[in-house]
Amino acid sequence: MLAASSLDMFTADKMRRMATERYLEVIREAARRLTDDVKRDAPHIEWQKMVDFGNMLRHAYHDTKVDVVWDIVQNDLPTLKSFVNRRIAK
Repeated sequence: MLAASSLDMFTADKMRRMATERYLEVIREAARRLTDDVKRDAPHIEWQKMVDFGNMLRHAYHDTKVDVVWDIVQNDLPTLKSFVNRRIAK
């Protein structure tokens, strides 16, 4: 028997998914308030994609794709975390 993948476990855990989506919504709102100067310090972060995804979470939450949320958590959040840590350390 194959072990369940992390994505499968995330998909099956509705409470964790919903909490993750809510946190992504909060992150999006905070990012939306950053100045353009701050955003220019991290051109590798897809700021508009973040805003667009946050809007989808707020207005089309019923269409949220679990694999997209998982991809953001795995691939985008580490970059964003690194940027935030670097900015805090300044």
